[in-house]
Amino acid sequence: PAPSASPGARTLSVVCERTPLYVFVSGTDRPIRAHTPDVHLGERFGLVSGPRTTLEGFQYYETDVAVVEPGYARNAHYWIVRDCAIASK
Repeated sequence: PAPSASPGARTLSVVCERTPLYVFVSGTDRPIRAHTPDVHLGERFGLVSGPRTTLEGFQYYETDVAVVEPGYARNAHYWIVRDCAIASK
């Protein structure tokens, strides 16, 4: 079941002019750029988890946007780099 938004739900606000979304391939710690349009300054998403830190030290937040690309788990979500998003309640 998809998580439902609640009044106390946390959100992500995009703070870069534009930034790509990423997907984490199962079994790896390296995100790859998603085949979706970039997101833009001011867009908001629900925050599912994060930040998740890669081996290289980059951090990503998991959004509530479901991955639509083939080959990923049914419950997979897109991720956004922490440098371009601010989490808030």
